[in-house]
Amino acid sequence: MNGIALVMLLAVVVEKLVQIFKDVVYAIPVLPDKFRPLTLEMLSLSCGLLLAFQTNINAFELINVKIPNPMLGVAITGLVIGKGANFAHDFFDLYSKGKNLSS
Repeated sequence: MNGIALVMLLAVVVEKLVQIFKDVVYAIPVLPDKFRPLTLEMLSLSCGLLLAFQTNINAFELINVKIPNPMLGVAITGLVIGKGANFAHDFFDLYSKGKNLSS
């Protein structure tokens, strides 16, 4: 599977998981209203990081950007996955536009 497609797939999975848990988070009576969006954001980022580390996917390798510590690339990829499919799409779209301008 194309690595970028895997990142997008994982981002969609995270979005759907967060949608499932959204009702659960909003149903917790002891959680103040102002913490509910933050709780969902933390859940989303945690899922993204977990999936990135479990699949060992590094978006920087996929776009041929060398970084000294590959685990940092996996962590950043997890954050991209955790922000969701729209953010992941924008991340790679921005890279491809920058690549086209430099060519």
